[in-house]
Amino acid sequence: MSLEVGLKEVAFRAGVSPSTASNALSGARPVSEQTRKRVFAIAEELNYRPNLVARGLRRQETRTIALLVADIANPYYPAVARAIQDRIGAHGYVSFIGNTDGDPKAEVRVLEEMRARSVDGVIMSTMALSPERIRNVVGPTMPLVLITGEWVETPNPHVVRKLRADEVGTDDAMGIKEAVDHLRGRGVTDIGFISGPAGSVPGDGRLERFRDAMAEAGLSVNEAWIEQSAGYVLETGYDAADRLLSRPSRPKAILCANDLIAIGVLEAARDNKLDVPTELSVIGFDDIPTAKHVSPRLTTIINPARLVGYACADALMRRMEHPDAPFEHTALATHLVARGSA
Repeated sequence: MSLEVGLKEVAFRAGVSPSTASNALSGARPVSEQTRKRVFAIAEELNYRPNLVARGLRRQETRTIALLVADIANPYYPAVARAIQDRIGAHGYVSFIGNTDGDPKAEVRVLEEMRARSVDGVIMSTMALSPERIRNVVGPTMPLVLITGEWVETPNPHVVRKLRADEVGTDDAMGIKEAVDHLRGRGVTDIGFISGPAGSVPGDGRLERFRDAMAEAGLSVNEAWIEQSAGYVLETGYDAADRLLSRPSRPKAILCANDLIAIGVLEAARDNKLDVPTELSVIGFDDIPTAKHVSPRLTTIINPARLVGYACADALMRRMEHPDAPFEHTALATHLVARGSA
């Protein structure tokens, strides 16, 4: 059955014109609620499905969006992706997911591939490329939402406006300050930090927030207790912790740039015969599902993945509907959840 014949049949059965039936199904123009329900009921009865490809060619849209993340195997990102799909699916969109491993060349390649597929918008977790570079790759008019990893108030309100991108970030400083205060309240002041690879957005930002929190708490940062993990995965977290714990002087607590690094630290502590949290406290970041199931249960900073996904999807939908609207920054709170590791 062709698109035209199918739509005409739905319209005839519903007692409306084909254009009214099309508007009811697509939401392109308003129709009465009674008419919309009747058209949808008839369409469902006839098992009518519009030809989205043909519609997209006519409207110059594909009803698809691109989501680029660093590592889809990291449990944080599937939660973000699910929330995005739940939101955009209600508007008739589907998402393509691109995995970049936080590599700048991969980020460019996947962005170019998504643009070639004529996606209607892009949501991207920034890891390696600058926002300016991302905008240059996707072009000047592509609706673009950046997951910045954190949001820090800037004295220049025109920064994002010049980038022509909406941003969704988290107030990492809030959760990290709670973590430092929690440790200090337990009498633990010798605190180290394991970041991600040098130059990666979340790791570098969270390390700076750690430095700020320590200064605000009146504590000094021992540079010998700052270590970099080669990635945001358990294995590299283990290696970084093993290096840190093998030094002559070691911290009594370690904050980590994400939960997978922190779980690696728990394993390294176990192999180094250190009791957690009596001899070493460990705090992660993200609150992935696994954090509740390791032993001891991981104390961590809640990074609200689903809320981040919802906010990204909402920002992209607004941008596609109102391309000339002012660009927005969305900042979501982070909080410490104390469990057994600290």
